[in-house]
Amino acid sequence: MKTFLSLAFALLLAACSTLNPQSSYPPIVFVHGNGDTAALWMPTVWRFESNGWPRDRLFALDAPNPLARTVDAKPQEGRTGTAEHLQILATEVERVRKLTGADKVILVGNSRGGNVIRNYIRNGGGAETVSAAVLGGG
Repeated sequence: MKTFLSLAFALLLAACSTLNPQSSYPPIVFVHGNGDTAALWMPTVWRFESNGWPRDRLFALDAPNPLARTVDAKPQEGRTGTAEHLQILATEVERVRKLTGADKVILVGNSRGGNVIRNYIRNGGGAETVSAAVLGGG
């Protein structure tokens, strides 16, 4: 999976390497997997920064209660279901869009983060707000 993510990031960076300094870099929202935190993405954020991506265009979602429920439809303390996770991502995308003034964002996710990205694009309005998605192990 690390090889896949490395390749995906390399392709994303290469595709955007033709942006000139006057161009606006699209905001990127990184979405962690089950049981992780935004800290998972810090080395990736630093890598993007070191390659010239403006720090104010890089965001790592830190989802509360990041563990999935054992049974999605059954509430479980300290865990989120699919619908709640989708709402958390949708709220973050809207926050980033308002903060940056961008029409669309790029979403990058691994594991459960990839699952919620797919769900958001297909069922949560993300087709209108996402310009690209990179999914690893979702």
